[in-house]
Amino acid sequence: MMRAYCTIFDKNYLYQGVALYNSLKRCTGNFKLYTLCMDSISCSMMMKMESASLVPICIDELITPEISAVRGRTTHGQFCWVCQPLICEFILDNYEDEMVTYLEADSLFFYDPEVLFWELGEKSVSLVPHNYSPHFDLTAHAGRFCVQFNAFRRDDVAREILEYWKLNCFKYTKEKPFDTIGQTCLNDLPDRFDGVKIIEHPGAGVAPWNIQHVKFEIRDSVPCVDGVPIVFYHYHQYGRYEDGSHELCDYPISKQIIDSIYKTYIREIAEAERIVRSLDPTFSYRRTYKNNKTFRETIKSTNLKDIYEYLRVLRRKIRGRFNVFPDEYFFNDL
Repeated sequence: MMRAYCTIFDKNYLYQGVALYNSLKRCTGNFKLYTLCMDSISCSMMMKMESASLVPICIDELITPEISAVRGRTTHGQFCWVCQPLICEFILDNYEDEMVTYLEADSLFFYDPEVLFWELGEKSVSLVPHNYSPHFDLTAHAGRFCVQFNAFRRDDVAREILEYWKLNCFKYTKEKPFDTIGQTCLNDLPDRFDGVKIIEHPGAGVAPWNIQHVKFEIRDSVPCVDGVPIVFYHYHQYGRYEDGSHELCDYPISKQIIDSIYKTYIREIAEAERIVRSLDPTFSYRRTYKNNKTFRETIKSTNLKDIYEYLRVLRRKIRGRFNVFPDEYFFNDL
C-alpha cells in the first residue's frame, strides 16, 4: 500500500527534512512525502532532488486572501503551525491519496511505521501523546498530544477535525508569541469527535521530554524503549552554533542516548548536507544558534538579550542540561 506523508520546512530546516525523507526510504515501503516549502529557496532545492517519492509544494500554492491575512498577523513560526492542517487539507483536496499523515520535519524513523497504521485500524485520525517524563510535564502549556504523527483519512470525520484544528490555528497572533492553541486544541478531539485513535505504541514520538522514564537499550542495532523498537524520535530543539557545535536539547539526556540516538541523527544531517550540496554547492542554510558570549563579554554588553542568554545557559549547566558538543565528537570513530 502506498503511504502518503507530509511535512513542513523552510531553508533553515531543509537538512532535517532531507534526513526525515532518507529515514523513510530505509524503514518503510512504498510511500510519498509531500514537502510544504515555506520559501522559494527550499522549494527550488526540493525540485532539484527529482525523486518520484518526493513531492515539493511551494507555500504560494496554499495562499488565499484569508490565509494571507493570517500570515500577516502571525510570526513565521506561528504561520508554520497554521500550515499544519492546511497542507493536510491541500493534499486531500488536490491529490488522490486515501490518507495523509503529517510528520514533523525534525523527526527520524528507526523502524517501519506500519505498526502505527496497524494500531490506527479503521479510525479516521491518529494522535500521539507527549508522554512526558514526570519532571517535564508541560501538558498545561503544550497540551496532551504532540503534532508529529497525525493521520487523516479521506472521510467526513477527518475533514471535520481538520476544519476544527485549522480554525484554532487561525487564532495565532504575534501579540501572543507563547500561545500553543494549535496544539492544545487537540486535547478536545477524543471527546469531541468519533473516529480518533490515540496511539499507544511506546516507540511513537520518543523525544527529549519523555526519554528519561523509559528503559532504553539497543537490540540488533535497533534502539528500543520498554522492549519495543523506537519507530521515530522527535529531535526537538536540535540546531547548530556558529562555531559548528551541536545543540542537542534543553533536557537531561544520558551519554548512551547521546552516543546512539543523537550520533545517528547528526550523521544523517551530515549526509543530508552532502546530498544538498552536491546539487547546489552554494547552499549554506541551517538552524543556527548564536555562540554564547563569555562572562567578561556579557558584563560589558549593554544588550539585555546577551545577559538573558548567558544566564539561561548558566542555569542549564547547573541543572546538567548543557547538551552542546563539538562536531568531531560525533565522528571520532570513523
